[in-house]
Amino acid sequence: MKNLSEINEKIKTLKTARDILQHEYSQSEFHKKKEKHPLSPLPSSPEDEEAYKLLTAIHQLDKYVKEYQEQQFSLLKKHS
Repeated sequence: MKNLSEINEKIKTLKTARDILQHEYSQSEFHKKKEKHPLSPLPSSPEDEEAYKLLTAIHQLDKYVKEYQEQQFSLLKKHS
C-alpha cells in the first residue's frame, strides 16, 4: 500500500499549503471588507489583486485535494 501512503502524504502537504494560504487571505483587507459586507459586491481595486491570487490558489489546492481523496477512496475500496 505504498501508493496509499504517498497519496496520504500528498493530501497532508496540500492541506498544509492551503491552511497557510487561507491564513494569509484571512489577513487581507479584501477579506476583512468581504466579512463586513458578505452579500454586496465589492469594487475591484489593485490592492485586491493579491487576495484574488490567494483565493485562486486556495481553490486549485482544494481541487487537487479532492482528486487525491477520490484516488485514496478508490484504493481503499480495492483493498477492502
